Amino acid sequence: MMKKLTLSLASVAVLSLLVACSNNQEQAQGNTAASSSQVTTNSTTESSHTTTTSSSSATQTATSIDGTYKGLDERDNITLEIYGDKGTWTEVEIDGEQEVKSVTVDTANQRLTVGDDIKLYTLEGNQLILDDTDREPTDRIILSK
Repeated sequence: MMKKLTLSLASVAVLSLLVACSNNQEQAQGNTAASSSQVTTNSTTESSHTTTTSSSSATQTATSIDGTYKGLDERDNITLEIYGDKGTWTEVEIDGEQEVKSVTVDTANQRLTVGDDIKLYTLEGNQLILDDTDREPTDRIILSK
């Protein structure tokens, strides 16, 4: 009995979502087609959206990250200079101590090797977002051009 109730509630939720999406689609495009056409339109739209998202990812990967980026890692000032597949990571601690590391760029896998550390990167506008390979949110570094 509980399974049927759960499945029924899930079905109602999915149906409500489809109706809401088709109503939004109808308003956005001024579409007054029959309900079955709206479901077909939504399927086509979702397929196009998936294609567009994939294209955006491909474009992002191909985008050059050349330039100078600055930001903070905890309290240390970071300057990252990248040109082609090489670069320099300069870290200045609050006491003035400076450490410089070489950087290599792997654009195909969106990875930076900073000294011995591997960082995954994402380019969003003029911001370069760096994550450790475990993607721990507390380890994220955001640098700006």
